[in-house]
Amino acid sequence: MLTNQAPATGLDNDTSWTALYERTGDEPSDYVSEVRSAVEYGLHDPEDSVEMACAAAETAGTSVQALSSPWSLYTPQDAAAVASALFIQLRHGADALTELTRSVGRIVERGEAELPAPAGPGQSANLADALAALRTVSDTVHGLVDRHASTTVRALHTAPGTASLPGDVHETVVAVAALLAEQGGQAVTLNQRHPDGAYEDADDGFGCGCDITIASDGEKYDFHRGDSEWSLSRESDGRKLSDGSIVFSTWETLSTTLKNAHPQQLVDDILRVIAADQ
Repeated sequence: MLTNQAPATGLDNDTSWTALYERTGDEPSDYVSEVRSAVEYGLHDPEDSVEMACAAAETAGTSVQALSSPWSLYTPQDAAAVASALFIQLRHGADALTELTRSVGRIVERGEAELPAPAGPGQSANLADALAALRTVSDTVHGLVDRHASTTVRALHTAPGTASLPGDVHETVVAVAALLAEQGGQAVTLNQRHPDGAYEDADDGFGCGCDITIASDGEKYDFHRGDSEWSLSRESDGRKLSDGSIVFSTWETLSTTLKNAHPQQLVDDILRVIAADQ
């Protein structure tokens, strides 16, 4: 059965607002692992400093892109995890500005740069003004995070949501079939390959074996999961073998790979493909 997504871990007064970021960051992730591998290898010279700062800027930009997707979040609890991470990002950014100030100070201490008096009225900003600005921005960002992070993350985490999300691959397929029958205007058949309640998720990327046949304007489509992807195949693209089975060399890969993706997200993708064919 479908279950409403609820806070998996409460944020009581003894739990820091950073807990959502820390928990999510500890889950396997290629992106996070790459950064942590670089840290373990060692960051010691100017090239490391510049490249990591650029990587952080690039990551912040891709966060904007990810959040702009229509299905970027399913629940307020998803938003709470993102907010926790973004506030941490701001705090680290402020810390980096402070360390940047100290790093420039070490250059001055080595006698390899001169620290002048702050520029006067009408004069261009100099090194002293730059360091003062870095300290001001760092203090400002730290103050904003200290004032707003905890209350914002907690409010998002406890906000009620109404999304009914599948618990496994089979529930996803069943929910998609029901929504297609309601919204698609096509003949929809759920092809169940196992008895009710008999499916155990092997987490091998190939789902439960069940699929959906959709008939529309003389074409038949098959919605299924395989190789850790959701796909839609056109019967006309298949090649029938001597035993009557059909194999495909081409298919449409849908936008999400989550095995318990929001069913409406998958339905939107399916209907978009079918509409483009008509």
